[in-house]
Amino acid sequence: MDFNNLDANSIKDLLKNLRLYRDLTKKLWYRWKRIFDKIKNWKSYYLVEYFPSINEDFVSTKALEIYKKVFGITPNREEIIFMAKESILWWIKVYMDDNVVDLSFAKIEKKLKK
Repeated sequence: MDFNNLDANSIKDLLKNLRLYRDLTKKLWYRWKRIFDKIKNWKSYYLVEYFPSINEDFVSTKALEIYKKVFGITPNREEIIFMAKESILWWIKVYMDDNVVDLSFAKIEKKLKK
């Protein structure tokens, strides 16, 4: 990128984005990329964590139902990141950006231990 050919508005935008990048990396560590992408592209982050023994096709259909009922959106299956985790304990957790719907037994187990 040749900075000599940029006009004043482009340089201001570039500086603003660099400051945002710096602030996000300092404060949010590994989450900065998701937040930066959402701010710049208005693209939400979808993640589904599930217990490994559950079929991923079943998980995807249930996750799409949850996204529609809880968040009122219908993302494409390709937009959702599916992650198998042993700690989920027999069901799923559905994330949209910083919002989460916890449908795992881990939540119940924690309450029973109290």
